[in-house]
Amino acid sequence: MEKQGITPERQPLTSRVGVDVLLTTYTLETKEEQRRRKYSLWIMYYTTLLQSIGGSIVITGMWPYLQQLDENVNKEWLGWVVAANPLGQLIFSPIIGWWCNRIDSVRVPSLFCLVLFIISNCWYGVLPAHGSNGVWLILAARFLVGVSSGSITACRTFVTQGTLLSERTQAISYLSLSQALGFVLGPVGQLVLKPLGSSGIPMIDDKLSLNMYTAVGWLTAALGLTNLILFHPKLFRESDIAVREAQMKAKLTQKNGGNLINDNNRWNNLRPDYTGLSVIVVTFFIVFFNFVLLETLGTPVSIDQFGWSHETAITNVGLTMIISSVVSTSIFFLIPRLAMKIDERILLVGFGIVPMIIGRLFFFPFSGDSPPMREFACISHETVYDNVTQAECVESGYHWDVVQHGCPASQTWCFEMPALSPLIVAIGYAICTLGFPFCIALTQTIFSKMIGPRPQGLWMGALTSISSLSRVIGPIFVTFIYTNYGTIVTSATATGLMIFTFVLLVIVYKRLIPLVDPSTTSVKA
Repeated sequence: MEKQGITPERQPLTSRVGVDVLLTTYTLETKEEQRRRKYSLWIMYYTTLLQSIGGSIVITGMWPYLQQLDENVNKEWLGWVVAANPLGQLIFSPIIGWWCNRIDSVRVPSLFCLVLFIISNCWYGVLPAHGSNGVWLILAARFLVGVSSGSITACRTFVTQGTLLSERTQAISYLSLSQALGFVLGPVGQLVLKPLGSSGIPMIDDKLSLNMYTAVGWLTAALGLTNLILFHPKLFRESDIAVREAQMKAKLTQKNGGNLINDNNRWNNLRPDYTGLSVIVVTFFIVFFNFVLLETLGTPVSIDQFGWSHETAITNVGLTMIISSVVSTSIFFLIPRLAMKIDERILLVGFGIVPMIIGRLFFFPFSGDSPPMREFACISHETVYDNVTQAECVESGYHWDVVQHGCPASQTWCFEMPALSPLIVAIGYAICTLGFPFCIALTQTIFSKMIGPRPQGLWMGALTSISSLSRVIGPIFVTFIYTNYGTIVTSATATGLMIFTFVLLVIVYKRLIPLVDPSTTSVKA
């Protein structure tokens, strides 16, 4: 990583309290260095956006794509396929973080991840060529995409090392915005490709076609190529300004009567509040777990509960996420401004956790009729033949297909529970959308400040792994709970976890503060 000294020509660093005020008379970087650092930050925002798109673009179309690869596939297999991506991220994020710290660079690990991202998405685009084995190979393709998304760790590492403390909340908010926006824009990409249809354009011996599902892989691979170009040395430059800021504070402290501990070991000798950090990690896990519930079950639940077709479900769920992205974007830009006036802990609990608890209450089925049941019939040239068995239909050369979408008979709870209401669910989703940005941005911001200005590659890798763990357990767990026990148990589980998070944050509220160097506390503004 490029190391830079402190020169009189560098731009002033502004601050608010204590020894930080003295930094206004010193400078840490020139205007040109600041400009290059800002460009590099935006490249990291784009990288995070792309990786999130790569993880979410397949979600709304995954269930129909699996059924196209193998018509006998079940919803629980969908959970495993969705979980394959975060599993790869879970395993490799700490490794990427360690790698960044070991070589003191984020560029090389990022380049490795982007090359893998391009290859694995191309593989996703050719799965139909493998026939029914595609339902197994899709696990490998999605796992490798997850491995490549370890680059998000490199992005978080760069943001914590390449920003001043006064910039940290805004930078992490923008990084969180990029991640959340990617999760939401992914389904938009699937919508854009919808005109290709499920049959698409034949490419190789009718075994492979460019359709609305396979084109997803090629589109994300192309975006990965653009990201790869942005890491050219003339466009991206490493930065360690957070360390230089901490060193300058220590030197100013010594000049003004403070006790200076050795620069290289000072922060390493200060232990963060592990209890508070643990609660933040648990909060991050549960928030992502709740997000995964909507991400994984959005399309299948819409088909089961509302009787929508695959195409209608993909369209409606995608449009809902587009609206959510607009709202989330506005909130992410608002968070840094609010953080200047309101304690970040209050924003996290009151503006983040509480709305997510309230929103979850709308996902309970209150009253009404049971959901529509899925029905099959024999079809030939748009003519439906009743009173014909599946065997007779196939023998006649006709198609045995769905004529009414809804709950499958194997989900016996569908006969007993009321159906969800599209309007009520939409209201609940909207309320959750208001809280989610506060939760994601502020948990990362508080986490980073509690660690202090030390190398955070491994710490950020651990945090990324926690979010990945929730996205591994979440799809498998929620598809199992929903398939076997229904909407009430699924919603009760999600709501209970959010209430548990609220209680934990209240208990450790006073611990959630930035790590302070005792050697600087004797200097007053």
